[in-house]
Amino acid sequence: MLTRETMRGLYALPPTPFTKSGEFDEEAFRNNCAALIDCGVDAITITGSNGEFHTMTWEMLQRVFRAFVEETKGKVTCVAGASAVNTEEAIVRTKFAQELGADAVMNVSPYYISLTRPELVQFWKDLAAECPDIGIIIYNNPGTSQMHPPDVLEELADSIPNFVGTKEGHGDWDQYVSLMRQAKKNGVAYITATDLTWWVPAMQAGAPGMFSMSSAVFPKFCVKLQRTCEAGNWEEAWKMQWRLRDAYQGMASHPAISAYNMMARFKTMCTAGGTLSCGKSRKPLIAVTDGEQEQLNDWTRSNCTDLINPA
Repeated sequence: MLTRETMRGLYALPPTPFTKSGEFDEEAFRNNCAALIDCGVDAITITGSNGEFHTMTWEMLQRVFRAFVEETKGKVTCVAGASAVNTEEAIVRTKFAQELGADAVMNVSPYYISLTRPELVQFWKDLAAECPDIGIIIYNNPGTSQMHPPDVLEELADSIPNFVGTKEGHGDWDQYVSLMRQAKKNGVAYITATDLTWWVPAMQAGAPGMFSMSSAVFPKFCVKLQRTCEAGNWEEAWKMQWRLRDAYQGMASHPAISAYNMMARFKTMCTAGGTLSCGKSRKPLIAVTDGEQEQLNDWTRSNCTDLINPA
């Protein structure tokens, strides 16, 4: 079980691979988990936004969870995204992850409508009461649910022992700095997911780690960047961060994929990075074609060799 003290390091955020017909590609998924472990990531977090939990049936999600825990348990920290639109469904999904032996879940609050402050607090208390034997990471993402301000997170930290950390999926630096101050009192691991521009400043501010989409594209480079930060080699870390940002943005804006949904583009970028095989997106997302995938593969091999295999 993940704790506030052990939530540290690089948390990779890989997509879930599907076949052209929309079936879960379990073999590719298992291979991807093994590849990320071999690259040295500290944790793998699945079935968040770009993990496409929102496109899957519950039966499919159960298959993903089982394969995930089997491939990662005892090798890296394994975090399953168990978000749902209501309290009862979130409890069912979180309990399932707990029973399988996942170290933690990473959940958004119930989405579609914004909750009042008492409702938001009570949701997390209800979830923790029913699932006390698994770490709970709050996915603080106003883009898909709602923002949890520092005072709400402080109340939850004081009342929920297995609330271990957050994934801060927003661009509010003032909020993040406030949380870093708060962490000195309650020990909660507040970790940002803004890896293209906040990686180094967040680590300099005392962050215990990083949630990183980029680490599913260039895992070896991102592991090296994380270790460079942990060693306090800030000059080199800044150079690496800007190089990562430029390469990532170049891939995301490539004309072969620029018109697609960002989730479909991200999956294509991960495959182009050469370490993972991420397949297609599920409906309602429109998947990038094989020909467009190959165009991005060629561009990446030509322009990002130093990120694919860093010295």
